[in-house]
Amino acid sequence: MQKLLIILILILTFSCSQKQTDNRITEFEKVLGERETKSLNLLVSDFEKNLRKIYPDLLTEKAYRQYLTDMISRSTADRNKFQFQSDKTNTEFNESGLWDEIYTKDSVHRLQVNRVGKYMRALYEIKDSDSLIKKYWNARDAAGMMQNELVVNGILSSKPDFNDYFHKRIVILEFSF
Repeated sequence: MQKLLIILILILTFSCSQKQTDNRITEFEKVLGERETKSLNLLVSDFEKNLRKIYPDLLTEKAYRQYLTDMISRSTADRNKFQFQSDKTNTEFNESGLWDEIYTKDSVHRLQVNRVGKYMRALYEIKDSDSLIKKYWNARDAAGMMQNELVVNGILSSKPDFNDYFHKRIVILEFSF
C-alpha cells in the first residue's frame, strides 16, 4: 500500500510540473505570435544541426555549453562555425517579423534591443517561473545589447538546462542578428 501511495504521489507531482511547463510555453508562444514562433523553431533546428556538425561527439546539452565557451574564447580561430542560419531560415526570421520583435536600429543604424517587442513581452509573462529567464530578462531590459562575454558568462553562471525550451531559445536568439 505504501509503495502505491509513493507511486501515486510521484505521478501527480510529474503531472503538475509538466502542466506548468506546457502553460509557460503556451503563454510565451501566444504573446510571441504564431508565425514568429515558427520562425524561432526554425532557428532552433538550424542551430542544433550546426551543433551536431561542429561538435559531433557531444550530446546536445554539452554542445550548447561548448558553443558558448568557444564563442568567447580568444583561442577560437574559426569564427565561421558560429554562423548557423540557413538562407531559408534567415529569410523567414526577417519576413516573419521576428527580427523586428527582437531588435531595432537606432538613428545611426546601431543594433539595439527592442524592449517593447513581442519577444521581451513574451519573456516577461513567464520570467518569474525560472531564475535564468528572470535574470536574463532583467539584464536585457536594463542593458540592452551586451557583449558576448557578459551574455555567455551570465547564462552559464545561471546553471542552464539546455534541454529546456526557454534556455535554448535565449541562447539562440542572443546570437541571431
